[in-house]
Order: sequence, then C-alpha cells, then structure tokens
Amino acid sequence: MNLGRSPTESRWRRIVRQSMYSRMFLTLAVVLACPLMSEFSQGADAERTVGGLSLSNWSAELKSPSPVVRRRAVLSLGAFGKSAVPVLTQALGHDDPVVRYWAASELGDLGDEAKSAIEPLRKMHSEKSIGVRIAAAYALCRIGQVEEGLPTLLEGLKDETRGVWNSSADFLARIGPPAKAAIPTIEEEAKRGADHIADICNEALRRIRGVDQPIPSKSSNATQGDAAGGKPNKKAAKESVFSKAFFDEDVSRFAQSNEKRKQPNVLWISAEDISPSLGCYGDSYAITPRLDQLASEGVRFTRCFTHAGVCAISRSGLITGMYPVAIGSQHMRSQIVLPPHVKAFPEYLRAAGYWTTNRSKTDYNFPPPKAAWDENSANARDWRGRAPGQPFFSVINLTTTHESQIRGKFGETLHDPAKAPLPPYIPDTPVTRRDWARYADLLTTLDQQVAAILDQLEADGLAKDTIVFFWGDHGQGLPRGKRWLYDSGTRVPLIIRWPDQLKPGSVCDDLVCFLDFAPTMLRLAGVVIPTHLHGRVLPSVEERTRANGSRPSASGREFIFGHRDRMDETYDLIRSARDTRFKYIRNYAPERPYAQNITYMNQMPTMREWRRLNGEGKLTGATALHFRERKPVEELFDTEADPHEIVNLAERPEHAATLKRMRAALERWQEDVGDSGLIPEPLLVTPLNIP
Repeated sequence: MNLGRSPTESRWRRIVRQSMYSRMFLTLAVVLACPLMSEFSQGADAERTVGGLSLSNWSAELKSPSPVVRRRAVLSLGAFGKSAVPVLTQALGHDDPVVRYWAASELGDLGDEAKSAIEPLRKMHSEKSIGVRIAAAYALCRIGQVEEGLPTLLEGLKDETRGVWNSSADFLARIGPPAKAAIPTIEEEAKRGADHIADICNEALRRIRGVDQPIPSKSSNATQGDAAGGKPNKKAAKESVFSKAFFDEDVSRFAQSNEKRKQPNVLWISAEDISPSLGCYGDSYAITPRLDQLASEGVRFTRCFTHAGVCAISRSGLITGMYPVAIGSQHMRSQIVLPPHVKAFPEYLRAAGYWTTNRSKTDYNFPPPKAAWDENSANARDWRGRAPGQPFFSVINLTTTHESQIRGKFGETLHDPAKAPLPPYIPDTPVTRRDWARYADLLTTLDQQVAAILDQLEADGLAKDTIVFFWGDHGQGLPRGKRWLYDSGTRVPLIIRWPDQLKPGSVCDDLVCFLDFAPTMLRLAGVVIPTHLHGRVLPSVEERTRANGSRPSASGREFIFGHRDRMDETYDLIRSARDTRFKYIRNYAPERPYAQNITYMNQMPTMREWRRLNGEGKLTGATALHFRERKPVEELFDTEADPHEIVNLAERPEHAATLKRMRAALERWQEDVGDSGLIPEPLLVTPLNIP
C-alpha cells in the first residue's frame, strides 16, 4: 500500500480540474486513429488474426478439451467473415452443444454468405435442446429460409424458460422485417411479460416494423428494483449447469471465530451509480464535505473496481465473493438458483454470532437468502436491534444517486451546468450539461445523508468501535458509464474508517475489486475464509488482521477483470482486464454495436440528446464513436494518458507486447473461473449434461 499520493492520482486530479482541455486533442487523435479502430477495414482475409490467432489457429482450438477454450474459439470465427463458413458449418456437428449453438448463431450473422450451410442447419431440427434449435432456426431465417425457421423461434417465444424466451425474442429482432409473420405472437407475449421481457418484445417489434424510434416501455417511469418478475425460470429450480456440488464446505465449518480477538462492528454505506466524483478524489466540481471528512479519517482507495457496470451483477459478486460468470448470475434480471454451497457471506457472519441487517436493496440476481439477514427491509433496524454486546454488520443502501433520479423533473441546479466537467465523448449541449449538474447535486444530497448516518452512529456511542465502509455499487448512471466496462462504469469510490487501526488520511493505490469485500469481512470477523471465494483481503485490513488467517492480500495484484453480458433486453458479450495503467477489452459480439437499444437507459435526457444528434449527423470525433456500426474485436487503452478511454491502441505495433500480455491474462482468468457467459443463456439451465 502506498500511503503517499501516486503520480497517477496527481495526474487524475489535474485531468478532472481541466477536463475540457482534452476535447480538441482527443477529437484529432480519434480522427487519426480511426483507420486503426476497424478490424474489418482489411477485409475478411483468412490469414489475418482475430484476438491474436488466425482462422486455422481458432479452428484447431475447437478440439480443445477445455470447454472455455473451444467456446471462445467458435465465438471468434465469425469475425473472419465468409472464410469461416466451412469451419462453422463443420462445427454444427460438434459434440459440445454450446459450440453447435454458437456456430449456428455465427452463421446466421453472416447471412447470405452462409447459404452453403442450409442443409446442415436443416438437420438440426432434430436437436434435443430447444436452445440449439432456435439458434439454427435463426440462421435459416437470416439465410432466407424464413418460413422454415420461424415456427421454431415462435416455439421458443412460448417457452417458459427465461433464457430460451429471451434469446428467441432477440433472434427475431435481429432478423428484422422478414420476421413480420411473428408480430401477432410477439405482441401477445409483450402483454404478459415482465418489464424487461416486454422491452425485448417491443425492441423486436420496432426492428421488424423498421421503426426508427424505440417503443416506450411500460416500465419507463419505474426504477430498477430488486424484483425481476415476469416469466419464471421453471427449469432452473430443478436443473442447473452447476448441478454438481463442487464445493464441500458447510457454513458451520466456517463459523469458528478467533476467540482471542473481539469481533468488530461493521457498517456499510452504499451509494448507487456513482464514480469517484467526490472532492476527496480531486473533483473540484463536487460539494461533498462529509465524505471528504470521512476520507481524511480513514483510507481512500484510488483503484477500486467492480467486475460489472450494473447493480444486480455487481452486487451478486460482492455478496458471494465470486465472479457472477462463475456461478451463472451474469445476465441482468435472471433470478438464478445458486450453485450448491455458494453462500451470501452474511450467512457466515450470522453463524459466527453477528447481528446482520440490510436496509433495503438486495438485487443480487438471485433471491436473497433468508439465512443472510436478521432483518432485511426498508424498515430494517440497524445496530439498534441487536442483543446487548452483540457484534453487528449493518448495510444501509442509499438510492439518491440512481440514474432514475437524474432524468426526473427538477428545478434549478445547485451546481452551475456551465461548469460541469463533461467527458469528451459526450456532446456539449445544455441538455447534457444539465444532466451532469443534476448528478453533482444528487451527490451533495447523498453526502448529507451519509452525514446523518454517521451522526447517529456517533450519538449512539459506537463511532470508535465501528468500522465504516463507504462504496458505490458501480460507475456513474450516465451514458457510457453505467453498464459499460470502461472506468466510467466500473471505477468506484471506496473509503474505510477503522479508528485506531488505519492511518487517517491515508491512500491505497493497489488494485482492489468487489470480490475482495467478502473475504475481507470474514477476516475481520475472525471467520475461516472458504477456499472457493475469488477475492483477496483488502490490503489495509490484511495488515491489521494477519493473525486471523492466511488469505492472500490484494496488495500487489496485477490485474482485475470485468464482464458485460445481457443488460435487460439487450445481449452483449464483453470481457475486460485492467492493470494499474492499461485496460484491455475483448468484444466477443463485435457485430452488436455500442448503441444497442436499452429502453431503461433511453429515458436519460443525455441519451436521447445523443441519439438525436447522431440521427441528424451532427456528431464528430469522440462523440461519434459510440454510434459505430460494429465494435472492434479488441480494445486497448492507456488510462493514464487517456483516462476517458477514447483512443484504441490495440492495432498499434508499439503496444503489441502490452496487448499480448493483457489478452493472455484475460484468457487465463476465463479458464480459471470457467466463464459461464460463454454458454448461451438458453443452455445455461438445461437438461443436457453440459460440462
């Protein structure tokens, strides 16, 4: 841990104070770099490389004994265009149903170029898996055999398994106008589905009808809460891709605490949808005096990241200590059944004698375990409900800064919109400046709420005996922030105050992530940390609690990782690796543009303004990048020189070694955790024995 200010931190402060200076420079840099940003400008040459390998290399990977390797391979083939059709056609007969699914889907994306695969695709009507059948049906429709493929997709649309339903609707949207015969069925399903399911239907209707503007969602005035609702995943309760009890630990085994050390009280204060946009992080636009004071009393972490830029997926990993792609909870609003013996870490704390409370958001992408909390509701008591002398773990979730609060109607802003530090990728208009000012206003309100909580803790005589964590669940709820794997979506504030233990006003520059929270809490409580958790103990805490166990510290960590999968009605498949300087992003679905429609996101005035300007052809330079037709297969950013991650360095020869190193780290991580995001959602819960 570095207790001084790092060069990176100082540089970041200067950038925040002078954010406007970079617009002209970055616009020029983007223009110069554009030829390097397109993976497809060189044509579909079979000998070129995609993700570091040639077509023949990826073809050989299909024979790998590793499920992750062969699935990663089939997902990489489509980027080679027509040259990959023979390999993809052969993969339709692969032993792995996941490979068969992706091969069919990739052939469908190639459209008429894949006509030679019609007969093998027709033979897939006899597939046992409805998931594989709908992928083959999609391919047939895209190749021109709509009458033959459409009935299977409509069958999938009626399926009661959420993943099959979602994917069928997504396939219909991608087919577009040729699927017009499906309109009555889609309209029927839209009426009986939950909010995000209705949104998928409406997106399919929009694209089939050729409508330019998104169809309003029935959830447009709602905030995203805990309940997913809608179609139940009936098969999930019976069968799961994680059906084996691959952990042998039991909660009671870990409840043994260290009797020689008093178990500390812990208070978590969480905020929604915020980046480190606080005064203590160098943001001169912010008015956050109490949070700044809290940082002066504890440790401020400058490189804390979540693994996903959206609430449910972020919280899923935080509460379990495991990457969502390792337990199947990576798709937004999926409400999975947890693998056997995967626990929410407060369950271990309760077993060790803690009073645990949560007020009130859970949103874990799975039903909150009843064993995790003594009280869990909007009216849950905090530490005041415990027995005398009982240690407590209380979580207070503040929703003030949620993206839905930015888009509402409000009067004059406290912060001057003219001084708002707009990032260079956002068009500079009164609408966008007002949204950024509103975000800053909400942060000031949040600061006041935090002050009230800390004052109550002080009034109850517990301030000196309680460890306080303040953190944000993911990055700012503004366009190209929330939901994305850029730092604007994954870098969050983390402040920890531990009186008489952590040096006041200290700074930790180590890479830490949300997976570290669970093992850190267990270490603090003196509870044995299960071996299957993915995180490490936070550096500052590890130094003070080594007597409680031997779990590795996050100090000196080389990489942190992230993932983006289905976001509400919109599918994507993106992975990322970051070290202290560089960010590497791998787009496994480059054919899906950045600006895919997400109904909930489109309620944001800035997003509407951005889309309007794009439609009018008024975007240039960095502001136009979000609306490219395709994503590059790989992205590489120098976050020190380019903190807004605008200029893609992936194809620049001088960064080839860095690209190779970051790519290798990401691929190792995928194999280590068994990246289940490479399994299509319809097959993630299935009667087939998928390894």
